[in-house]
Amino acid sequence: MKDNAYTRAVDSFEALIAAPQQALHATPAGLFNAAGIPASSGYRHVAALEAEGLLRRDAGGGYLPGLTALRTGFHGFGLGRLAPMAQPILVQLRQSTQHTAFVAVVEDMDLTMGPHSIGRESQKTQISHNYSFDAIPDFTLGAVSEVALRSVSEGIARRTAALVVPVMSTERFIVLVGLLLNPRRSVPQNLEGALAHAAEQIVASGADD
Repeated sequence: MKDNAYTRAVDSFEALIAAPQQALHATPAGLFNAAGIPASSGYRHVAALEAEGLLRRDAGGGYLPGLTALRTGFHGFGLGRLAPMAQPILVQLRQSTQHTAFVAVVEDMDLTMGPHSIGRESQKTQISHNYSFDAIPDFTLGAVSEVALRSVSEGIARRTAALVVPVMSTERFIVLVGLLLNPRRSVPQNLEGALAHAAEQIVASGADD
């Protein structure tokens, strides 16, 4: 493919949308530096992606995929209506628990991380796009359970504990709302209640469609 303005724009989008996963609290300059984009065009690209809803900032100033990007990703699973309802519920869940809250889509033994909101207890946790389960989970809609997740990055396997609750399912996928856990601490009881409440909110929002 020719190196023209279109292909450069696509490359910039792909690089910028991936960079937040490695630099969750990047400045604008840090973001496009991590993406390998020249400063002369970096600010323009970041501003355009924010304006189009493809990037957004979290409460700490870090860049994350925006609502348009989330909606596009969820549409790939046939779950596009989740995008607008998920983000405010995740922010509320993170604020009430101080743990990283997330929505994820499960297919077989694989979990694809969706939007997330970082809390104080898990700011240093490396969040991956994709995880697999250590054991086959036995999910029941609305039931809270603790699971062990495994991700591999640059040949290094990492394990993460999470508290999750399934909120909806299709013939192929299960949608979870969850909290990343600190493996060195026991699970506080209030986390389960807060997570169950967030799950009820998402289910209720979906029922209104």
